[in-house]
Amino acid sequence: MKKRIAVLIATLVIFSGYTFGESFAKNGMLVAPGSLNANIGLGLRYSSGFGLGGGVEYGIGKFVIAEKLPFSYGIAGRAGLDLTSSIALSVGAFATLHFSWGALNFPKELSWIGNFDSYLGLGLTVFPRVDFDTIGGLSYYVSNNVAINLESGLRASYIGVLFKI
Repeated sequence: MKKRIAVLIATLVIFSGYTFGESFAKNGMLVAPGSLNANIGLGLRYSSGFGLGGGVEYGIGKFVIAEKLPFSYGIAGRAGLDLTSSIALSVGAFATLHFSWGALNFPKELSWIGNFDSYLGLGLTVFPRVDFDTIGGLSYYVSNNVAINLESGLRASYIGVLFKI
């Protein structure tokens, strides 16, 4: 039984490499300087209830570590709307740092992993009160301009869609 599962997983990994084999990273980056991104998602609030979230981000620049690992940085604005027994708004501004997995030069069978972009943000929220806050997320690009986005921050976790504008 364990051999069948191992063979099935190996087959799926190889098949997905050929099916989703195109990496959309340019120069090892998915979020490049000068890019403008917008995202929107459905949120699950940490304590209870649902919400909506979204925001925009502008890529400002990049730097490279060890001549192989490019990082990009930018500024982002995020908003969250909690839809519980009362409606609450969260708004924040963040400095962001992105790493595209495409910079790791995976073999062709695993090149789909290069479509992942992970990021962190540190900033200031102004609603419901002024406070320091963080965001973090992972995006999987299904095309050059569209990604599935998972993000945590502004008192909720969100699953949604990201668009390059």
